[in-house]
Amino acid sequence: MTPVRVSVLQTLKRRGQRAGKVCQQVGAGIAVLSGQGEVLLIRRGDNGLWDLPGGGVNVGEEVEAAARRELHEETGLIAGPLTLLGVFSGEAHRHTYPDGNVVAWVTVLYVARQGEGQHPEDRPRAGDDAAQVAWWPLAALPGEVGEATRAYFRVLRAQVGEGA
Repeated sequence: MTPVRVSVLQTLKRRGQRAGKVCQQVGAGIAVLSGQGEVLLIRRGDNGLWDLPGGGVNVGEEVEAAARRELHEETGLIAGPLTLLGVFSGEAHRHTYPDGNVVAWVTVLYVARQGEGQHPEDRPRAGDDAAQVAWWPLAALPGEVGEATRAYFRVLRAQVGEGA
């Protein structure tokens, strides 16, 4: 079970909620951009969808620290300077788990540039709950993404352009 899943279940238990109830969780992630107009995506092991590296913020953890931790856990990369992309919430950011629990995510996303803060030989590799990691052109994202990820990319394209 992934740390995020454990965190969500612990939150539900602490609040006395059972399966089928909605709880809110803060998430954090990073869109890593290459110099060739690509963005780093991971394929999630639980649902097979492509997404930005990210996950749940632990109790007492700073949001930026959580984003950096998730990037490192899922890709092996260490982020350099971060720029805030946005804060995302709403219906597109609700996720129903197989056991019936519903999590309303409030996700803080950052942008980082490939190579800033990393050793030149560092290459992304799938880790933690990421089954696969790959660079995708910002202009031609995979079809297997969730509605929340589509929302992230609308903002990302508007702020940095498709040829980032």
